[in-house]
Amino acid sequence: MGDIEKITSATYLKKILNESNLYPNRAMGQHFLVDENIMKKIVSAAKLTKEDLVIDIGAGPGALSLTMAEKAGGVIAVEWDRGLSNLLRKQARIRGLKNLCVVEGDIRRLDLAAVCREKQVELFGSEALMGKIKIVANLPYYLTTPLLFKLLQGELKIDLLVLMVQLEAARRMVAVPGGKEYGLLSVLCQYYTTPHFLFKVSRHVFLPSPEVDSAVVLLKVPAKHPVKVSDETTFWKIIRAAFHKRRKTLLNALSGLKELEKDEWRTLLHKSEISPMRRGETLSVEEFANLSEVFYNNKGI
Repeated sequence: MGDIEKITSATYLKKILNESNLYPNRAMGQHFLVDENIMKKIVSAAKLTKEDLVIDIGAGPGALSLTMAEKAGGVIAVEWDRGLSNLLRKQARIRGLKNLCVVEGDIRRLDLAAVCREKQVELFGSEALMGKIKIVANLPYYLTTPLLFKLLQGELKIDLLVLMVQLEAARRMVAVPGGKEYGLLSVLCQYYTTPHFLFKVSRHVFLPSPEVDSAVVLLKVPAKHPVKVSDETTFWKIIRAAFHKRRKTLLNALSGLKELEKDEWRTLLHKSEISPMRRGETLSVEEFANLSEVFYNNKGI
């Protein structure tokens, strides 16, 4: 790569953005990392090898994508902004990174599994050579929860995720039952993955600076989920109802579903060995799964 400057250099980043008449859009969560040490720590946490296919979501000008392309077998950088997509393609060319594919589009509407199938031959030569799929990204903060539902419930077989998210969201991901931070995002991450809080990231290492601090989390997807349910639609319907109004008792919260009468819910809660007077935020993932199974086997939706 010679003397080509790094995207994490604030001076260089401002220069190439200005040359392309690009300006970060705060409303769309465009805050670009300009700290080489933080970037290296994120990439290191992913433990990339030449067998890995990595997806960077909201790649921006490419601080993560360009670095990961030097270590991984292939990188798919997803970016909705056309100007930034073109900028990243140019940066990949001048660095000679042929294993970096830039996909321009809205991650909420992209079929990532189809994108991977399309790009794997280009990146690896054949489907058989495509190794583990990893997601390493600085997620747009306002999309964290819906994007995680899309990624973890989708067809894509993910090995692990290393994500920079808003500090508050990171704390919710690893929160334990009983606290105010425990909620839908906690259950989502702890049902599908084993989440680990890695480190906090100051708001001052971004251009422009966001209004909140961030954190990096590692979500390891187990080969076999320790908690399984017969019907995930039932499972998530119960969980959403339980957290919809946190001050309500579980009995009152579930009664709002209108699937059963209140007395029937009380009976099912007793069968699940859960007090009707508890609140949803006190239930573990295992307890939600047990309640879902009792409901499914006794009533179904």
